[in-house]
Amino acid sequence: MFKNKIYKIALVLSAFILTVACNNEDDATDYSTVKPSSTALSVSLDFPNNQTFVETDATHDFTVTLSKAQVVNVIVYLSQTGGTATNGEDFSMPASITIPAGQTSATGTIETFADDLLEDTETAVIKIATSLESNVNSISSETVTFNLQNVTADDLVIDLSWLNTTDVYYTDGKKYAAEDVADLKLILANTTIPYTTTYATVDNAAGFENYVFLGSYPDGEYHLLVNFYSAVEFNDPVRYTDLDISLEFNQVGTINSHIVTAPAALNTEYANCQTTAIAKITKSGTNFTIEDLGGIPNTDGPFDNTTYLGDYNVTTTVAGAGGFGSPQFEGAVTLVDNGNGTRSFQGDWNNFGSVRTWVIEFNDACGTTTLADRQSTGLACAGGPTILLGRSTAPGTFDIADDTTLVVKYQENQDSSCGGSPVESEITFTKI
Repeated sequence: MFKNKIYKIALVLSAFILTVACNNEDDATDYSTVKPSSTALSVSLDFPNNQTFVETDATHDFTVTLSKAQVVNVIVYLSQTGGTATNGEDFSMPASITIPAGQTSATGTIETFADDLLEDTETAVIKIATSLESNVNSISSETVTFNLQNVTADDLVIDLSWLNTTDVYYTDGKKYAAEDVADLKLILANTTIPYTTTYATVDNAAGFENYVFLGSYPDGEYHLLVNFYSAVEFNDPVRYTDLDISLEFNQVGTINSHIVTAPAALNTEYANCQTTAIAKITKSGTNFTIEDLGGIPNTDGPFDNTTYLGDYNVTTTVAGAGGFGSPQFEGAVTLVDNGNGTRSFQGDWNNFGSVRTWVIEFNDACGTTTLADRQSTGLACAGGPTILLGRSTAPGTFDIADDTTLVVKYQENQDSSCGGSPVESEITFTKI
């Protein structure tokens, strides 16, 4: 009987040892038999990585992401790497964000604070993912900059931003950011259209624009206009895009994030000539009234389709240095309606005996005129491309009230035929 009990106890112990020995599961604590896998860490922002704004209470969220989940926690560190702003007073950020074991992402928040102190503009430069992280084999960090403006209650802070309405991609498939599609300028001017007096022009080195309309400025009415500093040049109409323009206004204790938006106010195709009025400001003492203009072209007005028709004399033709010489066109011509706000005339370019129809474009967005693009002369040098005339890089202007004279600018030899190069030229038409 005693012997049987010993056998039973031995069997139970054997079964227990076998169960423990055969259990290969690991709880990722102490001495783990499961090792972290190769993974990449990246950071994405829910806000622009360089912001300038009047001191205000605001939150700025970000997400840290792993390409593969890990069997251990991954801690992502944050560090203030520059700037004069004080953590805990002007802004607040976590020292780290933890991505729990088995998960691929976590979110964090940076806060900025308002105060009543009159100080110089302060900056906070913060790096998210500092390269101190463990259990990752590659790190794509983000460095963000907050410019915290301290303004008086009399000042109006204006922020310009924009958004392309059509996605534009690099050749490698990466999508352009709005600030890369175009860089815009903010103009403070008088209220005539077109404007005649410029009070201020703002163009930061990169990204969106910010301007402080000081309370010490004279009372009166002002226009805020926007035009291009630069835009990506595609030379492909399919890749041009409209830009939606937004102006945000803030005045301490009075105006809080008042936004004016002008849809499709600019187009990158007209980066060399287009300017649009977005808003009107009326200042009276410390009070500001903001009027939405909706995006008014900074031109004399739309093209009048009853003008620039009939007989004209080509009195002057000027070709740039290196061109095929003058006169490009000469004598009497008749301007006719070619449809869609264009005009055309019959002309023999450089008197080669090849009379062709030449189309003139009138651009309401810019108030400019030029030859339509890539029009063939029908002529070429041996083995070379056809000589083309087309749009000028600096178009002429037209007068909606007086069609007695018209200066049409164009680019000669667009494809550098016959060993030459493109040159700017112009034709002056005088009504007979």
